This record gives sequence, C-alpha cells and structure tokens, in this order.
Amino acid sequence: MPKSFAQAARSGNPQSTLRFAPASTHPEYESLFRLCDMFPNLPMEKVLAMHQSGFGASASPNRGGAVHPGASRAPKMTTHGPTRCQVLIPLDTPTAEVVVANAATAVESCNRGLVEAHSKLRVESVCKAWDRISMSTNFVASAAELEVIKQWLKKVAGLAASTMVEPHLP
Repeated sequence: MPKSFAQAARSGNPQSTLRFAPASTHPEYESLFRLCDMFPNLPMEKVLAMHQSGFGASASPNRGGAVHPGASRAPKMTTHGPTRCQVLIPLDTPTAEVVVANAATAVESCNRGLVEAHSKLRVESVCKAWDRISMSTNFVASAAELEVIKQWLKKVAGLAASTMVEPHLP
C-alpha cells in the first residue's frame, strides 16, 4: 500500500546522505535526488509531484529542453493594471521619449527632490506605460510628494515652469 505524503515525511530521514549521485550539480536535480533518497517507499509519481510543487512545472526532468541556471521564471502578479505604488504622468510623446531615454537621471533627480523634502518615498524606475510615463515607487505617493516629483521631473525634461505636468496616482 503506497504511503501518503504525510506518512512518508514522518518516516523520512532528512539527515541521511544521498544514495543516488546527482547527474548534474543543478539544484533542481539535486533536490529531486534528495527527495528520492528521503522517501524510498513513495511512488515516483508522488515524488515528482512533491518536487514540482517546490520548483514549479518547469522542474520536470522529462521535458524536452535543458534546464539553464540563468533562466528566470515568469513573475506572478495579481494586478492587471497599474498598482497604487506608481505615479502616472501624462506627457506628449517627444517629452516622454526624453524622460525615458534619461530614466536613470530622472530617478536620481526625483529621489534627490524627495530627500530634500524629507520624504521616505523613493522612485525606483521610470518607463513608458499606458500612453504616459510610469514611475514605480516604494510607497503610495502623497499630494505633496507628487508636487515634488513634478518639479524635479520638469528639471530633467527641460520643461518651462509654465508647462502643464500633472502627476497622479492610478
């Protein structure tokens, strides 16, 4: 009679040495060998299910492609649009291109202004999204912080003080 996961976990010995030598030094395969060693009485399907639950569906050794150590998994997000930790700034296309081309300068400049205003808000990145500039921040920006971002972004883009720029939250 096959054991359940709970029964196998109670009887497994995580301190034991590997009886199987891993074919690769890749961590996913090494963990699969450790699971096989820890639960020798568990059917292979259950061991693979445990392994895949820990590393995702891409961890199956039976798939066609090789596992690349630098390969990244797709991030899981629950939002379909902008998050509240962003500042959206509608700008005309040429101005938006200038800001995106100088994204590092825009981040540094806005953060300098926020530091001078004694704010804990920081701009982490700048990109073009939703037909406007999107600035990712570490917190939700207040009205005063939006004003600081507006002033310092105008300096980066070389806009006149009279130019209409209205940053807002999503």
